[in-house]
Amino acid sequence: MHKKILIYIILTISLSCNSSDDSDNWEKAQQLYNDKEFNNCLVILNNIANTSSSSDYVTKSLFLISEIYLNEFKNYDITIEFLNKIIWDYPSSDLAKRSLFTKAYINSNYIQSYTESRELYNQFLLKYPSDDLVPSVEYELKELDKHNSTIQSLLNK
Repeated sequence: MHKKILIYIILTISLSCNSSDDSDNWEKAQQLYNDKEFNNCLVILNNIANTSSSSDYVTKSLFLISEIYLNEFKNYDITIEFLNKIIWDYPSSDLAKRSLFTKAYINSNYIQSYTESRELYNQFLLKYPSDDLVPSVEYELKELDKHNSTIQSLLNK
């Protein structure tokens, strides 16, 4: 009986330390991000993403990594890889829907992959029909329609 209690105490302490480490590391990463020390920030975020047992910290880290690659390094392929990891590995996370929207937005507005973007936006509408981002998705789809009209007019000439 004492052995079980001891194991329980050790597990509780180790899990609370890990949670504390996650929290501390997340705060360090945010400070580095605010200080525009993106490479150092990425090291900490990758560490959280690879070692944390908290899906919340993992998804937040993966999403911030994707934002750094998108906004600071303009590397859309790597950005999409991190967004995909959230979408595929944590589909019930709140950040999965933001990741899907962001992936569609990148396809439309940065790499001009309009067909892919349209498919992703429609996927978003099917999965999250009452989400706050729906008006933005509908706006983006209307913008994509303008590209289709232009393409059709050029093909008809």
